[in-house]
This record gives sequence, structure tokens and C-alpha cells, in this order.
Amino acid sequence: MEEPYVIGKQLVKAYKINTHEIVALKGIDYEMNAGEFVAIIGPSGAGKSTLLNLIGGLDTPTAGRLRIGGLDLLSLKPAQLAEYRLKRVGFVWQQVERNLLFHRSALRNVTLPMMLAGVPPWKRAPRARELLEAVGLGDKLNKAPLSMSGGEQQRIAIAVALANNPPLLLADEPTGALDRESARQVMQLLQELRQRYNLTVLMVTHDLDISEYADRVLTLRDGALAQDMTHTSEEDLALDDAGRIKLPTEVRDHLSTAPRIAVEIRPEGVLLRPDNDAVDDASAALQEILPQDAPPERHTLLSRLFRRKKIETRKVS
Repeated sequence: MEEPYVIGKQLVKAYKINTHEIVALKGIDYEMNAGEFVAIIGPSGAGKSTLLNLIGGLDTPTAGRLRIGGLDLLSLKPAQLAEYRLKRVGFVWQQVERNLLFHRSALRNVTLPMMLAGVPPWKRAPRARELLEAVGLGDKLNKAPLSMSGGEQQRIAIAVALANNPPLLLADEPTGALDRESARQVMQLLQELRQRYNLTVLMVTHDLDISEYADRVLTLRDGALAQDMTHTSEEDLALDDAGRIKLPTEVRDHLSTAPRIAVEIRPEGVLLRPDNDAVDDASAALQEILPQDAPPERHTLLSRLFRRKKIETRKVS
């Protein structure tokens, strides 16, 4: 059986800020097959970008194992890791300035990664033209990104990410700075490029609509991978006229033993979770209702001396 393209085992990432330690990833297991398109959704600070940085070789885990395309990333030397980032993985960021140099033309932006990778000059321009045509900008080869729209800038950024023909594409909120129509066009483009160049795509986002373009959708919250939302159907989550919602079976099973269910309104939607504080609240309420035993008298040395003094005083009087 073929090994998954991405294998992460018990990945932990902790940061130390002054005297405080922040755990961004809490021992997650993650696998991804070659050619798959996976979206990870979650709120800001959930650990999405941290996971992307580990897989992209931009950071190293505090603990755990990580294999990408047969490479053990934790065993690579700095020069090997730099070559991995340059040739085997492409990055698309929400902030296009992380992909683009605005004083260079679209064509020269795409040829730059190839120059850094040592691609011969006579191969750079044809490859850059091919990619810019693939993203729909074949007529704007010599234009600077500043003269283009946000959607066009992100298209150039995608072409830059694919310049060295990497098998893995990592996208960090690639549509976060775009309007809905431009976002839809960029996502359709990613789907087309994935098929054309046989890409494995991992995207992190907080947008549920954007995540629907992926084959598989996972949730990441508080540094831990949670529910697989891929097979959640609209019928299962239909809202009736009374405002009641039918939850999937696995969700009902998870919540069935909870003494109380907490409902939170989050930026990405509505969260239902077992309220573990319910037991403590119930215990506290019972403590207030039930009669309490008086605490045992504490016989300190001072109290014994005080009582003895009182007894002697009574005898004298």
C-alpha cells in the first residue's frame, strides 16, 4: 500500500514568550495522500498556520515526527531544508507581498524562484509564460503587480508558487483579502491547476464556503484536530420551522453523555460542546442547599492557654 504523501505523528509545537509557554499544536496526527486537496478550517489562533509552517519546512516541531514525500523533515540539514522549500513546496499567502516583488513585472516575478533554484536562463521565460497563461494572465506578462487588481495579483502569486514545479502547494487564507467573486475565481483556478500539474494541495481558511472546494475538510481548534466535516450533508443539518436542527449521529453520540451542552457564537459559526463546568456548578448548588457540618474545633496552643487561664480565674473568684 502506498505511503501517504504527508505523515505527521504526535506533532507538538510550543512557543516560549518571556516566562510563559504557549502550545500551538497539541500532539496532532495528520495524513494526506498525493493528489489530495485538503482544507483545514478554524478560527484565528487555532494553530492552522503553525501546521502549515511545519509542513512547509518554515518551522520545526517541538516534538513528533513529520515525513513529506518520503523525506524526514526533522533529519534534514539547513541546506537540505532550504532546497526542500525552494523546489518541493510552493506557498500562496493571503498577503501577496509575501509572494511578489512589486517593482518587477509579472514575468520577472515568476522567473525569480527559478533563478534561485539554478534553472538555466533559456528555460525560465518559457516556463513563466506557460504559468502566467495557465492563470489567465498571458496578456499581462510585462505589467507590474501594482497596476493589477487584487485577484490578478493573487494569480501571479500562484504562478510564482508553482515556478519550480513543486508537488505540494500550501495555501494560507489565499482568498482572505479578495471579494467573493474574485475568491471564487481563484478557487476554481486552484482546482484546474491541481489537475493540470498533479498537485497535492493543503489550504487553511476560516471560510466555510471556500473550504467546500476541497476533497476533505478538517477542523482545527485550540491546537487539536477535531471533526472531519467532509461528509456532513445539508440534509443532516437542516433547520426546521421551530428552529430545531438535526445533528449527525456522531455528533449526537459525542454530546449524549454531557450533563449540559454549551452553545457559543464564533466568527466561523455556532459551536456546540459538552459543558464540563456543569458538574462543578451542580455540586456548588448542592453545597448551598444541603446542611453543612460544623468544622472541627481547632485546639491551638494559644486557645488551650486561654481556656486554662479562664478556669484559674474562676477558681480564684
